[in-house]
Amino acid sequence: MKFLQIDDPSDTLPISYRLMQLFGLGRDEQFKCLYWFQCIMFFLFSIVTRLIMEAEDTVTIVRLGSERVYAISLFSHILGLYVRRSRLYELMDSLRECTAKTHSEEIFSFFLRTNRTINNFSVLYCRYFIGMFILYETMPSVATFFVYFSNKRNLNATPEEYVIPTEMNFYNLDIRYNLLHYSIYFAVVSMLVVTSSVSLCTKGVVDFSAIKFTAMIFEMTAMQIRQLPRQISQPQLLSIIESHQATLRCSKKLQQALSLSLLFQLAFCSAMGCLMLFYILLMGFDSRIFNLALLLFIVTLETYAYCTLGTQLTEKSDEVLQALQSLAWYEQPVAIQKQLLVMIQRSQMPTVLTAGKLIPVNIAQFGAMVQKSYSFYLVLKDLF
Repeated sequence: MKFLQIDDPSDTLPISYRLMQLFGLGRDEQFKCLYWFQCIMFFLFSIVTRLIMEAEDTVTIVRLGSERVYAISLFSHILGLYVRRSRLYELMDSLRECTAKTHSEEIFSFFLRTNRTINNFSVLYCRYFIGMFILYETMPSVATFFVYFSNKRNLNATPEEYVIPTEMNFYNLDIRYNLLHYSIYFAVVSMLVVTSSVSLCTKGVVDFSAIKFTAMIFEMTAMQIRQLPRQISQPQLLSIIESHQATLRCSKKLQQALSLSLLFQLAFCSAMGCLMLFYILLMGFDSRIFNLALLLFIVTLETYAYCTLGTQLTEKSDEVLQALQSLAWYEQPVAIQKQLLVMIQRSQMPTVLTAGKLIPVNIAQFGAMVQKSYSFYLVLKDLF
């Protein structure tokens, strides 16, 4: 696929730029109408159709509640991409500027290797969503195929409902028993799934790549510090200070671009986790749980990736402090010692990716969130 092809191994974040353009969020206004068209379609056929649906039993209430949370979460992320667009482009441009500087052969080789890994991850993540889209579309259509012919054979029995990908009142169409209405519904839902897949893929690739890239720049700065000679000259130190300041600016821009999005991610993941688990418990092993289980898997995996990369970012930023502390600073002139002291003091402040500037995004937080979701799930289980 040409869209995912990367010819230049030194090209930074190429898939991120392409996905933003594809989703209608390029730098110019050329494709903005495409973005707003997708937003309107998603609101009318994914949000409204779920809000107007009435639930009559516990199972439907739980499934509908979990899908409402998921749809609202997804819509907030779609709108969030537009709100964050300028900051994301500013961040990606700053990351490109940091890697465009002249580096030693060792650091440049490290950059090429790591950049290739990041780009390969972006391509793999896109293919993962293509696979998820095919799976999400295939499972209900195949199940409905068998239901249709089963109903044809048993004309005297009560007809079995078609398997719908998502619970909604599709503007009073009979999507559970009428094949024509079901086909119209399925065609519209397929378009919504394309929008959802592209938006989630864009958000994931842009955010994950930016975190990985920022962590790489911290590591490159640490490598530059380790390559300093025993007797450090003022020009050499100034070059390191500039690199460190540029890296910290990228880290700050990363926090600004991702903070609110991460807050929504953690909050909605917890809510969806307990509701979807409870629904699966009520339904047991049934064809109707497959799509919901797939959504739960996607959301959980995405949140886990954010937390893992947040931990990785903190660890890589700590390498700068370790590199500074390993220098023979006591052998340097007083002026250089003072400058090194300022860098050490700044590096002692940990770089922590936070959600809403309140909640640290790391593996420990993910574990705590899973425990709380499971506890709430047990409460629901006891109540019902």
